[in-house]
Amino acid sequence: MEVREKLAIAEDQWNNASIEITSTGAVSEAALLSTCNRFEVYYSAPDAREATARVTEYLSQRSGLPVSVLRKNLFMLSGDDAVWHLMRVSGGLDSLVVGEGQILSQVRQCYIHSIEDDGCGGKVLSRLLNNAVAAGKRVRSETAISKGSVSISSAAVELSEMLSMKDLNLPFSEARLAVIGAGKMTRLLITHLASRGLERIVILNRSLGRPQELQEQFPDIDIEVKLMDDLWDVVGRSDIIYTATSSVDYVIDEAKLRENGLAGGRPMMLVDISVPRNIAEDCKQVSLYTMLIVAFFQFRSIQRNLLF
Repeated sequence: MEVREKLAIAEDQWNNASIEITSTGAVSEAALLSTCNRFEVYYSAPDAREATARVTEYLSQRSGLPVSVLRKNLFMLSGDDAVWHLMRVSGGLDSLVVGEGQILSQVRQCYIHSIEDDGCGGKVLSRLLNNAVAAGKRVRSETAISKGSVSISSAAVELSEMLSMKDLNLPFSEARLAVIGAGKMTRLLITHLASRGLERIVILNRSLGRPQELQEQFPDIDIEVKLMDDLWDVVGRSDIIYTATSSVDYVIDEAKLRENGLAGGRPMMLVDISVPRNIAEDCKQVSLYTMLIVAFFQFRSIQRNLLF
């Protein structure tokens, strides 16, 4: 995870990364899939060895990590193995939470970006990704894989509910909840909290736009919106804090907790569902759960001579 979070790329930058990867000509087609659970590069090239060297070089430059460190964390597949892997990814079989639904839409977005004017997907990757989307839809329509806890957000809710009495000596229904961030993960989080009778939650964000949209989407929930200037006030009066931002820096660490008089005080639970992580590991005085701690960095390759 320490390696993968240094490579995370926002969706609006996927095509820019693909352009860089293909810029030398060693790689003919490239597409990126960067999510909370994975970082993958799919590519097609006439010379597999030269292309692999080019992609590894790009990852090293982007992350600032030496190639020797990257190689210890790279998983490479080619040919049919790469195809089967993507089918498993799209179907939810390769997810941290098996059957989660977000990955299918993320693979679809990968396909859409790859065929855009500034995308670097050609006939090989466009065919592969399109088939993967179709396979993912079929899996969910013909099997029961999507039943139960099907996302990191739902798993986070279940975890905090299960451990509320143990860590906070407080029933989950009575805990004061807050979430930092207002993106897709937060929307899913509130959806699952609402299914458990959530009535009130505080959302902290850098701007008011997205939180206000969530207020409209969940009219039956009392959503209090705060800007990040009020972070420590909200943290100080919350029992469970979920973090789900795209920040590349820690939002909460031990020094900041101490600076704001929140270290060593009453019980508090922090649940981090972000990549890169929002909460530093040194927050030992509180109950800290990194939902993605067992997720792993993945790298996949596809050679040009795939047959479909």
